[in-house]
Amino acid sequence: PRDDLLSAMIAAEERGEVLSEDELLASCMLLLAAGNETTTNLIGNGMLSLLRHEDQLDKLLGDPSLTESAVEEMLRYEGPVQATARTADADVEIDGHMIEKGKMLFVLLAAANRDPAAFPNPETFDITREDNNHIAFGNGLHFCLGAPLARMEAQIAFQTLFERRGKPRLVSDDVEWNGNFILRGLKRLPLAFG
Repeated sequence: PRDDLLSAMIAAEERGEVLSEDELLASCMLLLAAGNETTTNLIGNGMLSLLRHEDQLDKLLGDPSLTESAVEEMLRYEGPVQATARTADADVEIDGHMIEKGKMLFVLLAAANRDPAAFPNPETFDITREDNNHIAFGNGLHFCLGAPLARMEAQIAFQTLFERRGKPRLVSDDVEWNGNFILRGLKRLPLAFG
């Protein structure tokens, strides 16, 4: 055991506190997916967005202070989490449709992040977008606890890559998505530099 979250969870389970073995395994799987795959997909999806919008890539390379804003636009425009499942805790009517208590529904975060009522020119990838109040990390009670870490990791990844390697280019426009409805990411992203 070490001084980290997983060790603390295991120690609590061994003492008979809080987590059953199934809960411990489920929590570990959630941490793996939430802490690894989503950030990897954020970086890959974001890089592809920059490569497909070279004017935005050039703007970012010319002004690295835009990195924070660029990552926020990547989250809005091509976020790694496209949807999330929720269970209705009460009967509710939404836009004339009745949803009964206990029914599962999908919240399409990607659609909300392209809503023209919330974002001017939602189909435009703009790393200088102001008031970028996307919901890539959810909202309220279900807001992602790892959001600050994911943002920081993506910002460091882009800054470091561009500082060390310069301007990337897409080797092939033939990119393949993972085919996952909820966690959107690339299987590979063939890049070259220089």
